[in-house]
Amino acid sequence: MPFVHEVHNITYPDEIYEHITDRELDFRETFISDEISGLKICLQSGLPYCLMIEEDAVVPVDFMTLLLKQVIEPLENKGVLNPSGGTGAISVVSLYSYYNLVFFGPHRLHYERYSKNKYQDDRAKMNIERWAWNMLPYKPKFQVKEKDYKYGTVAMLYTRESAMKLVEFMQSVGVDPIHNADEFMNADEYFPKVMGVKRKHVNPSLVNHIGFYSERMAHVKARGMFSQLNTDSRFIYDSGVL
Repeated sequence: MPFVHEVHNITYPDEIYEHITDRELDFRETFISDEISGLKICLQSGLPYCLMIEEDAVVPVDFMTLLLKQVIEPLENKGVLNPSGGTGAISVVSLYSYYNLVFFGPHRLHYERYSKNKYQDDRAKMNIERWAWNMLPYKPKFQVKEKDYKYGTVAMLYTRESAMKLVEFMQSVGVDPIHNADEFMNADEYFPKVMGVKRKHVNPSLVNHIGFYSERMAHVKARGMFSQLNTDSRFIYDSGVL
């Protein structure tokens, strides 16, 4: 799979912010501007697909094989993706599934009911541990499913067509934005509505969100707990060999 083998400086603001000369862009504006700049780089490459991954993310050792064999090729075989034209019936596909959320859901890591019970079944186990517990060796298996979730840009896959339309959409909502970039991208009433296709995600996460504590969100408390980052305890970087 070809990549853009160049280093790009995207610290400049997008053209929609050229009129702002008396101050720095605020967080929402910077978020939107950076997303647009990254998408434009993908479009300039002429490649059929665009994959954007945040710097605080980690991929498994066999990432490209898994991405091609278990995400892209199954979607191409179903006619969802068209590699020759860079088109397809998708809006965005998140390679990260937001499994262990901070503020809601049954898989919150700081909830003892989860951390002392189901977490032990969920968490990734290397093959040496699986062998010790008489478990079969780890076999990666990923599925692409529709998922209604309106936050996050950890690892996002687009077609060239959807990337082009997302640039246009983000530019249309980016001046005096009422939301962060991720909500405009993910929420059903925004970009998925423009594309006429619901957001999808890969389950379990093919790309994980690393880290545990967010300095930017340090002021936010999760029901009395410190602010942690969303993650996926099922993710495994390298299962190892026996």
